Amino acid sequence: MHGIEIDRTDEEREELVKKWISDYWLTIVVIVLLAMGALYGLKYYRQSKQDALHAAGAELVAVEKALSTKQLKTAVTKTTMLQQTEKDSSFPVVASLSLAQRYYQEKNYNAAIEQYDWLIQNAGDSAIRDIARLRKARAQADANEINQAVSTLSTVEGQRFTTEGNLLKGDILLADGQFEAAKQAYETLKSAAALDPNILQQRLDLIQIKQQSQ
Repeated sequence: MHGIEIDRTDEEREELVKKWISDYWLTIVVIVLLAMGALYGLKYYRQSKQDALHAAGAELVAVEKALSTKQLKTAVTKTTMLQQTEKDSSFPVVASLSLAQRYYQEKNYNAAIEQYDWLIQNAGDSAIRDIARLRKARAQADANEINQAVSTLSTVEGQRFTTEGNLLKGDILLADGQFEAAKQAYETLKSAAALDPNILQQRLDLIQIKQQSQ
């Protein structure tokens, strides 16, 4: 592309500009259209994302409403859809936690465990994954899957939840009559700053009482 020279008369410059436009008008149009397309494309993308978020939010509300009105089948369908279409957002996480809780309350432990497994595999937040592990272990223990529950607790990631996990492990083993194993689990918590020493001592005292009563 030739530049517009400055050592010319106004008429010459005008003619040169006209010729330049005539030669390159198609290029100019394409550039303008591409720029406009990028601008409107970005706006469309943002609007599409916003619409998708609104739709996912509406589905989550529908899940909670279905659970509150005991429409479990509807809640399951909508939760599954969120898990498939909004995997990387928080919407299926909340829906899965709510659905799992309902299953647990109804003593449908296997179904609850399935929801917790989805959370463990897909939740981006390690805290959510650990909460799912703790709740899964409770469901497994209530389903009399003691070894599986203990194994689940061994996979807890965060220190805060490790303390809670060891306490729950001790409680599960204590309820199952495995007193020595429960005592070992509790004793790992003696240096845990976040745990009230009185709570730990109560558990250890209970073990002693149960052992003496045998």
